[in-house]
Amino acid sequence: GVFAALATAEAFTALPIGHARIAVGSLASSPRHAGWTAKSSMSPLSRVPALLKPASEERSSVALAATAAAGEADAAKPNMALLGLYFFAWYALNVGYNITNKQVLNVFPLYATAASAQLVVAWLWLIPQWVLGIRAKPAPSKAAMSALQKVSVLHGLGHLITVVSMGLGAVSFVHVVKAAEPVFAAILSAVFLGSVMAAPVYASLLPVCAGVAIASAGELSFTWACFGSAMMSNVLFASRAVLSKMVMSADDQGENMDAANTFAVVTMFATIVCVPIALALEGSRIPAAWAAATAVKGMTQTKLATTLFLSGLYLYTYNEFAFKVLGLVSPVAQAVGNTVKRVVILIATSIAFATPMTPIGITGSAIAMAGVLVYSLVQQAYAKK
Repeated sequence: GVFAALATAEAFTALPIGHARIAVGSLASSPRHAGWTAKSSMSPLSRVPALLKPASEERSSVALAATAAAGEADAAKPNMALLGLYFFAWYALNVGYNITNKQVLNVFPLYATAASAQLVVAWLWLIPQWVLGIRAKPAPSKAAMSALQKVSVLHGLGHLITVVSMGLGAVSFVHVVKAAEPVFAAILSAVFLGSVMAAPVYASLLPVCAGVAIASAGELSFTWACFGSAMMSNVLFASRAVLSKMVMSADDQGENMDAANTFAVVTMFATIVCVPIALALEGSRIPAAWAAATAVKGMTQTKLATTLFLSGLYLYTYNEFAFKVLGLVSPVAQAVGNTVKRVVILIATSIAFATPMTPIGITGSAIAMAGVLVYSLVQQAYAKK
């Protein structure tokens, strides 16, 4: 309930109509910004995935966004207090999602159905805001609509396969595999987009991934099905990042297509992709599975429905805060923050599901945190060259 209240308050205060916000890396809808092309770093969809750019180039883009949003000639530095709040909300909502999602999957093992239901919650969250005028209604252009539909296929499949991996194995193990996500994004961005950083910067990401892997070793429960689906999730989301950069080529993105509304449209299209898959694979088993889930001791229909709804709400709102973080830091820095977030999730889920932290887990967490510091220092050093 605390996470939902925080997300609702943020929706009313941080996304005013008609304003470009550096917090979400958004495009302004005013005529003077209409010349920005979708392939530029300021394209809203180019900000949806964590595309990996050289740090110096990305800082320049973020500075331009801050100037446009504030109407000032000089780029503004990120507000550290605001950035801290966004990181906290991003982490807290993500923890809430992982806990509620696993609680649902433990008693309701129809993974595609649960994943699709979580996406449907986004509709319940967004449509009232558009109808009441809390958010400006998105109106993508024909070209943008076509591009968004392509990206939404990878987004929907990526979400679905991630939920499958969570159902097939421990949360800790899935996040070990998902810790490789920045590496996949870096490789694919270098191959398909020509975005290449210095070798030491890439190398500095390794301790972060290694630390998370070590932190998970004490509770690691390996299965090939879980490993394969989590790895496929990495490939799908990294591919989504590359595809979104490649296909968003139209100058006219439409009206009110800032980063938040762009992600909203992608999520809605992804729902249309996932629901038929869920119905085809699991539709006939839903009534029996629901009845069995509600027959579990301590579970009721209301509790199961509420937990499923909250998992969908946390899923959507933590992604919105991730965009706000991306608007204030480089994409690679966000990718590192995403890896550290997994350490936080490991600790939180260990507490929630009464899994004790081992010395190996504590050591791994410390290595991951130290790895973030090393990455920051190396990134800053090479940005000055």
